[in-house]
Amino acid sequence: MKLSFQQRLVSSFVVVFALFTVGIVVFEGHRIRRYKTEALEERLDAYAGEIGRFLDHAPPARLGELLAIMPSELRVTLIERDGRAAYDSELVVDSLDNHSGRPEIVAATTMGHGTSIRTSSSSGRQYLYYARDDGRGTTVRVALPYDIEVEALLKPDNTFLYFVVGLFVVGLFFILWLGNYFGTSLKRLREHEAREKTRRLKHEMTGNIAHELRTPVTSIRGFLEIVLGNELDDARRSQYLQRAYSQTQTLSALISDMSLLARIDEKQGAFEFTPVPAAELLEKVRSDTSRGLVEKNIAFRVDIPDGFTLRGNESLLYSVFRNLTDNVISHAGEGVEIRVTVRPEGRGRARVTFADNGHGIPEGKHLERIFERFYRVNEGRTRDTGGSGLGLSIVRNTVALHGGAIAVKGNAPSGLVFTFDLPIT
Repeated sequence: MKLSFQQRLVSSFVVVFALFTVGIVVFEGHRIRRYKTEALEERLDAYAGEIGRFLDHAPPARLGELLAIMPSELRVTLIERDGRAAYDSELVVDSLDNHSGRPEIVAATTMGHGTSIRTSSSSGRQYLYYARDDGRGTTVRVALPYDIEVEALLKPDNTFLYFVVGLFVVGLFFILWLGNYFGTSLKRLREHEAREKTRRLKHEMTGNIAHELRTPVTSIRGFLEIVLGNELDDARRSQYLQRAYSQTQTLSALISDMSLLARIDEKQGAFEFTPVPAAELLEKVRSDTSRGLVEKNIAFRVDIPDGFTLRGNESLLYSVFRNLTDNVISHAGEGVEIRVTVRPEGRGRARVTFADNGHGIPEGKHLERIFERFYRVNEGRTRDTGGSGLGLSIVRNTVALHGGAIAVKGNAPSGLVFTFDLPIT
């Protein structure tokens, strides 16, 4: 499903701002938690320092005097260098395991201090531990129960999160308004451009049609005026009538091609798609254009796998190859070669190459515009050779109707190469 401009704008904003918000919240939460943890560790370090200084002048048995003025939940443990507990403010030291493997003790031994949040194997309570090596062979460890109070202390303040979310909501409403404003403006602009383009195309098409019809109609009128207004012998009368008839054929071909283009543009569902044997289709084109091919000494060569079958409207596919062939007959010169190659390219499509080694068209603006209706490389080129000027437009629109695209380029050292894709069975 194709998203509108407003939906793409809002979606992009939501994704970018959401990622930005999550990143900021995670970063800020981590930073605040680290800051609060460091602040709490400083408090515990101060307690450990006071205990260390107290032990410089008093035995561990008197620690109760100091603990009486410290937080009631504070647990103090003195640990010898070998990991044995020498003192614990809550438990009997004989019941304690060796502490040499505790994370905070390992860190204190190697770095001077260490912190850990874990469940005590002795009491079964969860503590925030802080251990400090006093430099005398004893590690002073203090701990606070990791209860709701301590956990809340370490939690980030959600005020910043609420601010960011609020900013996100305000920004979302703003971008919705902005997207709606620009979306509506862009829609109006596109509608205006579409109307203007349609108007220009209609004006250009009307002018082109009038110009193309004027030539054969003027010729027919002129020939008939000569026949009707003058005493002519049978031979001269027949000559002028034959010229008038030839112009009616040109007019008929022009009207037929214009009608076909209109049907392709407006009634795409009216064409029936059936399996079309590629070799038989190209043989019919060769047969129907054989007179022109022989007169210009043009070779028509086909390279198609045996039994290869296209899928499409047979009449329209015939018009593609017929118009390309007529184009070579009319403009490529004499003694040239047409080579048609059809190869499967996967995904139910065939790649078709239609190449000749004739006069070709110089690279540049002419080559880019040859699919335009009534476009001529040289003024009078199509009219002089009897074409309607719509053949290559029919080719392009037919290929598009069959879900493909056509491109043209020079065929070094001379000629043109048309490449396009068509569906296969």
